[in-house]
Formats: sequence, C-alpha cells, structure tokens
Amino acid sequence: METAVERWQTIIDARAQQMDAAYAELGRSSAGYWDRRARRYHASTKNTVASDPFFNKLRSIVTPQTSVLDVGAGSGRFALALAPLVKQVIAVEPNTAMLEHLRQDAHALNLTNISYSQNTWQDAPDGLQADMVICSHVLYPIRDIVPFLAKLQHAARQRCYIYMRATPIDALTAHLWKHFHGDERRFPPNYIHALDVLFELGIYANVEVVWLPASLRYTSLEVAVEELSELLIVPGDEKTREELRGLLAGWLVERDGMLVPPPQETACAIIWWEN
Repeated sequence: METAVERWQTIIDARAQQMDAAYAELGRSSAGYWDRRARRYHASTKNTVASDPFFNKLRSIVTPQTSVLDVGAGSGRFALALAPLVKQVIAVEPNTAMLEHLRQDAHALNLTNISYSQNTWQDAPDGLQADMVICSHVLYPIRDIVPFLAKLQHAARQRCYIYMRATPIDALTAHLWKHFHGDERRFPPNYIHALDVLFELGIYANVEVVWLPASLRYTSLEVAVEELSELLIVPGDEKTREELRGLLAGWLVERDGMLVPPPQETACAIIWWEN
C-alpha cells in the first residue's frame, strides 16, 4: 500500500516529468522561472494581504514580543505586513529578484526588524528559530517533504503554519494546457496531501479551509498573454501568442477593472500545529 510520502512523491514526479517535457520542446528549462516572474508577481500581490484570511489569522495571534520565521518569503507579502506587529521577522528566500523587492519595500517602509537569509529552506542554517514559523505556498515542488517539514517543526518554538491551495491554479487553466499540449494537466500536491504526510509523521495538525478571489488577475489582455505563456510553457512566437490571445479573449471576464477567470473564488487551507 502506498504511503502518504510515496503518494506525495508520485504526484511531484508526474508533474515534473510533464513540465520537463514541455520545456524540452522549447529548448529550455524551468531555471529562471521566478527571475522572469518576480516583478509582476510582486506587483500583483503587493496590496492584497490585508484581505487575506491567512494574514488575518496571524494578525490575531501575534504580539509585539513574537518572532516570526517566514520560509519562502517571496517578495515579502506576509513578512512586510507582519513586521510592524511583531518583534522580529526572519525572511528566508532563495530568489535574488524576489528578495530585492522585499528589501526595497522594507527600506521604503522604514522597517528595521526584518533580517534576511538568501537560501532555500533546505540550505538555510539549521539554527534558525522563531516563536512562529510560516510557510506560504512553498511546498508544491518539494519532493523530499519529510526533512523539509521536520526542519519547519524544529524551527518553531511555539507554532508552525502552512498555507496551501485546495484549488490548484493549474485547475483554472487546465483547458488551455490541454489545448496546446494535448494531455491532461498534472496538478501539484494540495493541502490534503500535506495533511496526510503530517499525520504519517505523527503531527496531528489543525486545518481551516478559506476562500479567496481567484489569484489570476490581469490589467490587460496583453499582460494575460505574457503571464500565461510562461505558466503554460508555450512558445513565444507571434502565431502562438495570437492563438492564446484569442482563447483568453473568449474566456477571461472583466471584474473590478481586471481580467479574471470566470470562477470568482478558489479554496486554500491554513494548516497549523503547536510545539
């Protein structure tokens, strides 16, 4: 019988094989993905934290004496919002472009209680610890999930929080993937797979399912074409872009001045446990 960890790895491997094959057709790899996306990701998430259920949950718990370790901090969406509320934030983020956005925003906001570690979590110093560890939308490509989770738990003096999708972003664009590649989109692990692994490790975590507006939001059709060309791993030639433009024009709808997929909400899960 397949274990939870084996199931997790099977999902990871199937998705990786599909993506590697798509990249191989373009003669490149996934290297540099976040370098290419950092600027737009930062712009699209910068002002959305106040309404995020995960931040609201954390805000209700932290105190001015709390230290927070943000694993996979990205461009600082949660680190920047939590910093004025807590004693210290340690931001662990491997991508240079993402981390630079975080540093620049922290400087602009005069936040002096954020420290930085430019590392993957696997390579981060073992001695990093905080009262609260948060890990938002990071686990999806992590194949060696057991040591990753064990390190999160060891780093948390009080509580550990994981934020994951229940509705994969790729589920929204699966019809577009099939149109261009001809096969069904392989989705990453979601929160239920993480819960299963935690249970197998003897960690009996709490979970709360929350609903958020669809995260695919574009200021124009051209921006949507640019962003989704990367997400769908399709060629950047004008013929393909025109084909994608036509599909998006018939699919995306305008809402509050933005182009978004028809589904108005997607499900995420907040997973947490106490040490």
